[in-house]
Amino acid sequence: MRENRSDMSTLTTLEKCVNILSLFAPATPTLNVCDIAERLDLPKSTVYRYLAALKHHDLLEADTTPSNYRLGRKVIRWARNALVASLEEIARPYMERLSRQTGETIVLAVLRHHEGVCLEKVEGRHALRVTHERGATFPLHAGATGKVLMAHLGRVEQKAIVDDVGLPRFSETTITDPQQLLTGLRRNREQGFAESDGETIVGSYSVAAPIFGRAGRIVAALSVSAPRQRIDKTIRETMIALIVEAAQEITKRVAADTAA
Repeated sequence: MRENRSDMSTLTTLEKCVNILSLFAPATPTLNVCDIAERLDLPKSTVYRYLAALKHHDLLEADTTPSNYRLGRKVIRWARNALVASLEEIARPYMERLSRQTGETIVLAVLRHHEGVCLEKVEGRHALRVTHERGATFPLHAGATGKVLMAHLGRVEQKAIVDDVGLPRFSETTITDPQQLLTGLRRNREQGFAESDGETIVGSYSVAAPIFGRAGRIVAALSVSAPRQRIDKTIRETMIALIVEAAQEITKRVAADTAA
């Protein structure tokens, strides 16, 4: 069967667009028309045409440097979606191990706009346990998971979240004072984990640790939650050590997989 000429033309166009996008890398985050034309051996007029199409679809955008381009928001969003899918696969074995070690519920959560989202969970083995639903959202100022996600954002982002969402109270232990929250977030960041004693769910305890991407930016939080009545000093210290260790191991795997 003969291929339709228009189909071949479309494929050629697609290949050239993919080749252009593939030029953008950590070593070359921005490129101009001359750079692209030279590297792909294409006429500048052709490059201009493809760049206009890619920019129209948010696959490229103009850089702050005149005549330069960088990857657009849509490409970055696709990359984040791929990272989330990969993150679930990487984290699942560690979450199952943590649940076996502690007997409690383990949650993997990510940041979405100004709230946290439960991405994956492994239920604890006890009849009485703290439960979470996949896709459920939660505040960032209350609870160990939210505070870990928020602690590793910049101060401007932290204040923007407070201004946008506020600090609603969920229990007697919920932090509702902005300065107290910011001070606590700095401490959470320095110590590498955050704790909650019933800040969102009365009678529960949780501890969470950050998971970082290759660039060193937080990509998720790993947490363990349990009824407060089962937590004593020894169990608390063990949970902190286990959650921090697992989060660090997942961080190394994420970095290795991203580099591959």
